[in-house]
Amino acid sequence: MVDLGVVMPVYKQKPEFLKAALESVLRQSYRGFKLIVVIDGAPEMEPLVKAYAGGDARVEVMPLAWNQGVANALNAGFKPLYKMKQIQYLTWVSSDNVYYPAFFETLRKALVKGPDELGLVYSSFQSIDNEDRPLHDELKLAELRQYQSKPKEKLLDSSIIGVSFMYKAKYAKMIDGYGLQPVEDYDYWLRLTEHCEIKYIPIELMDYRVNSTFSISSTLKTDAQHRYWRYRYHLARHMARSRRNIEPLVTVIYLVGGADDSTIGRLENLYEQAFSNYYCYVLDLSPDGQATALLSTISHPTTDFKPFPNETVNKALLYAVQMLRTKYTMVLGPALFPDPMDMEFLVAQLSKPNNAAALSSFYTEDRTDIQYRLPSGGPWKPNIYNELFRTEALLAILKSL
Repeated sequence: MVDLGVVMPVYKQKPEFLKAALESVLRQSYRGFKLIVVIDGAPEMEPLVKAYAGGDARVEVMPLAWNQGVANALNAGFKPLYKMKQIQYLTWVSSDNVYYPAFFETLRKALVKGPDELGLVYSSFQSIDNEDRPLHDELKLAELRQYQSKPKEKLLDSSIIGVSFMYKAKYAKMIDGYGLQPVEDYDYWLRLTEHCEIKYIPIELMDYRVNSTFSISSTLKTDAQHRYWRYRYHLARHMARSRRNIEPLVTVIYLVGGADDSTIGRLENLYEQAFSNYYCYVLDLSPDGQATALLSTISHPTTDFKPFPNETVNKALLYAVQMLRTKYTMVLGPALFPDPMDMEFLVAQLSKPNNAAALSSFYTEDRTDIQYRLPSGGPWKPNIYNELFRTEALLAILKSL
């Protein structure tokens, strides 16, 4: 019986990649599936798909009149599958990846044998280049398995699901379809997992072609494209936290008196941090709002701008911090975060029960350790920048200045 529905969106693709991807799907050890190949406004791909499918009755080709993007192509392909009552499991596959013969069987078996509340399973994967060469040795694969094996709540911080997955149709029907391109998968997982549990399978079940010629990732090369992707990535997490009534844990304050490339670079360096559960307030001390005009062009869903024309740093900081309601506060200094995990580590350390007496956490100058400002006054630090404070402790320090 056919109980698995699969969608493959196809826009422009190298014929050899398309052939390898489609053949790897049709050679799956589990054969009870329906595959809908959505031709997303690229009619030249249709004869190739039909030729590579070789008349396989499990394959249906669905041409779209114009290119509508991955999310809309997926929604078009899943729509008829939702109407098929026998379809209990769903996945989608890319037209440039290669799926191992046990891909469907392994993921489906995990869903079948799992509890009812298990709605999404996912596995490890190997990355390959355009010449089919594997990019990760066993050590790197072990690191990726550890990364993907994080608990469900960590999905709010990063897209641990990856590219090898399957989910139950009944949970998919509880939410709207795919959207928020180009992070449609991540946004979908965040919404789906509000209704079900997840399970990780620590084996590689497919080859993921990195930066292939017509992939989405290959189109995100310019600064503007990366900024757009980053904004949508942050937006997906912000919307998920809003739906779940999760308040931001940190407020980041950035004091600026003007705007130039270094000012923009410092703000973007913050946006590249793995930790994202924060508000960012840019306190614009410039007389004419120049900093706001420039920095607001770099979109971020939780950044706001507060005008303090010609105000002193201390007075602007004191006023702003008095208004805060987050548990922690950080004042950005000119020094960049060297590592994208810097804020994550500072928050994790200050949140530990055995550090309950600490007023703040910060990196030592040589970055070999994290230290803590204590009520007794030690250890000494020359300024308050790039230091994660308990908000009430920072307010007390500012009032004493």
